Amino acid sequence: MASLDITYFLSIETWTEYGYTDTNTDAKKLTPIILAVQLNRIEPLIGTTLYNKLVSDIKGTGLTGLYKTLMDKYILPTMVAYCDWKATFHTTYQITNKTTGVNNDEHIRANDLNANNDLRSELIKDAKMYESKLQVFLCDNRD
Repeated sequence: MASLDITYFLSIETWTEYGYTDTNTDAKKLTPIILAVQLNRIEPLIGTTLYNKLVSDIKGTGLTGLYKTLMDKYILPTMVAYCDWKATFHTTYQITNKTTGVNNDEHIRANDLNANNDLRSELIKDAKMYESKLQVFLCDNRD
C-alpha cells in the first residue's frame, strides 16, 4: 500500500509531553487521532487556504512570524486538547478482524462509562476554550 503524503502539525512526542495521554500509548493508535483532529477540527476552523499555506511552509523553509505564533500558541494547544479528548474513546476500544472490544491491561482498570463521560466532558471544555482563543487570534490577525 502506498503511503500518504501527510504533513502532521502535531507530533506524538509533543502531544504526550503537553497533553494527558501517556507516553507509552501505542503510536499506531495515536497517529490516526492526530490526523483526524488536524483534518476535521483544525482545517475547517482556519480554512483550507491558510491550512495549505501552513503545510507548504512546514514542508519548505518552516514557519516564521505570525504563522509560527499561530501554530505554537494556538493550533498546537487546540490539537493537544482535542487529541486527548478523542483518545479517551479511541484508545479504549480495539478493532480486530474478529470483533470490536474494550482493551484490557493487567496494570490499569478501565473507567466505567460514567467516569469516561466525566473525563470527556472536562477535556472538551479545554478543547473548546483553546479553539475559542484560536478563533480570536485569527480574527485579530485577519490581514
